[in-house]
Amino acid sequence: MGMAGRSAREVVVVGLTGVSVLLGGVLATAAQAVDGGRESMRVCAQTKGKWEGADAGTLADCHTARAAYASKRAELIEGKVPGEVARKWSTTAADASRSAVVDAARRPEGEMTSGEAATAAMWAAVAAGAARPVESGAGDVESARATGDKGYSGAVLEARRTARAAWRAAEDAHAAGGRDARRNIAADKAESRAWQAARAAGWLE
Repeated sequence: MGMAGRSAREVVVVGLTGVSVLLGGVLATAAQAVDGGRESMRVCAQTKGKWEGADAGTLADCHTARAAYASKRAELIEGKVPGEVARKWSTTAADASRSAVVDAARRPEGEMTSGEAATAAMWAAVAAGAARPVESGAGDVESARATGDKGYSGAVLEARRTARAAWRAAEDAHAAGGRDARRNIAADKAESRAWQAARAAGWLE
């Protein structure tokens, strides 16, 4: 199927394989998607300019786009982050965040995807060592808790903090049903800062 025959969210999934990614109605190359914080991130706060009055499909595509950024961040920092949590969970985090984006992309048009965006951001925080998965008795993971930052400083400390903040901001956006303009834009900006901090820490090199 050609790109023209795909839905916005299906194209996001294609983007995760390095072909291209459709972010909030803007077609960008994979290189632009990976760029993240170096240039203005092409998510809803930038491309649409506003959330008020947007239809459900537009909002869902925007959350999915942010989820794709979080997933890509988890993938790119894998194996580069110090600490026991990151060493243990980085591969799982990259896979789980990617699965969250795939789940979002497969939702019927018009269904909200802020929950999947929050999940992707949670796993990106795990990849950064900023959160630890909470395992059930069966070994499943449905949540995480923030880790401490003792022993970290400088750019690495900031990268951990911003990854955690991006997760919390995505959760806040989801808690409002994915429709609150202020929370959605705050989540966009938090994801952008997480990219910038990860780059400053040397995790994206």
